[in-house]
Amino acid sequence: MSKKHLMTAAAADPRDLVALLQTRLGMQQEQAAQAVREGAVWIDGKRASPSLRSVLAGQRVTVFVDEESSQAAVPQVIYEDRELLVVDKPAGLLCQPGRRGGPSLLTMLPGPLWLPHRLDGDTSGLTLLARSAVVCARLSQALAWGQIERRYLARVSGLPAPSGRIELRIGKSAGPGAQKMRTYPATASEGDPARSDFIRLDMLDGERGPESLLLVRLETGRTHQVRVHLAASGHPIVGDKLYGGLPGPRLGLHATRLQLSHPRTGAVLTFTAGPPPGFWHRAALELARALDP
Repeated sequence: MSKKHLMTAAAADPRDLVALLQTRLGMQQEQAAQAVREGAVWIDGKRASPSLRSVLAGQRVTVFVDEESSQAAVPQVIYEDRELLVVDKPAGLLCQPGRRGGPSLLTMLPGPLWLPHRLDGDTSGLTLLARSAVVCARLSQALAWGQIERRYLARVSGLPAPSGRIELRIGKSAGPGAQKMRTYPATASEGDPARSDFIRLDMLDGERGPESLLLVRLETGRTHQVRVHLAASGHPIVGDKLYGGLPGPRLGLHATRLQLSHPRTGAVLTFTAGPPPGFWHRAALELARALDP
């Protein structure tokens, strides 16, 4: 949990933001600098930039201080060159700073970096980052055109068919659940077209009934696509509180395969990452074999 601090910069306060946080909140210099880097400091309603840290008298400063001592898991770098960076993101780590700041891929990895796509914070697995805005735009376009292949492992409740395709349009839900998505029939005018193909890899009898391990291939890239499609099919992901999944230690979703053409050379790049321990009852190496090619 983070605690919110509100203050108004006085004429006698230091003009440097880090020094202001040290003076007014008693923070150590590195702690204050880290809060700024992680996007946890706002000036007059705008997130403070690490490169522009001057504060004027009368400006309102909002600071979110993390009161937990636990350290965020570190992403594993799978591949990097002048244009790209591919990492295996741990569950619980955001791709970019949230409203209250905190650790994220963009604050933990040396930048500058851009995100052509994002995984939900509770989803683990392969995440693609760009080292320039130009490369990010190219990758975003490739994603929109279905030229980047993404496969996910999903732990779901119930026993879906051995294989199948879900073609339901996806749009935002109305009302207070602003971040929740909903599905519409493929023939509807609401929402955006979305298609997910799946194969059932394994089954087991869980404490709350049967569970299945699915390999899901995205043909499109809508917000929460795997989660909302599987929930709409009657097989929500275990641990997915937002879409009615059974309780679990974590969200049972892992980005396991990523294939793309390099934006500069055109070479085909393929990356795989097995799920973390405890994701399923079989070893990650066995699961990886099931994914080839």
